[in-house]
Amino acid sequence: MNHVDSYLQSKVMGADALELITMLYDRAIVALNIAKDSILKGLNEPETVTKKAKELGKATDILYYLNDILDKQRGGEIAENLSIIYTTLANELVRANLFNDVEIIEKCISILNNLKSAWEDIKKQAKESQNEQKRAFAGAI
Repeated sequence: MNHVDSYLQSKVMGADALELITMLYDRAIVALNIAKDSILKGLNEPETVTKKAKELGKATDILYYLNDILDKQRGGEIAENLSIIYTTLANELVRANLFNDVEIIEKCISILNNLKSAWEDIKKQAKESQNEQKRAFAGAI
């Protein structure tokens, strides 16, 4: 294991659930950018075609994983909507792979960036709420 792998492993091990979700979004977005760049460079070399397919596969796997971990009991309508989004994006990535469609990939990146921002806002609100509770508790002592 190299230093980068060690760093990433420690980052994942120390992350809370919301951080892990945003990390998954980050990785999917990176994979999609690599796949997009591969298409834009031209798919004349077998290695480039393999790289594109591999990175689109990684992004698709992440979307399926995000869908699988949704708690539809507690998440209700929001979880159902996220499930529809994740499934639709995964299906679109299959199309992007088949037709080397950069536009589809760009739309998926945009949607993932918006979802990631929403999760980051939730994390920020949760942290602010915890800080308020700590201040209230400290003031009661």
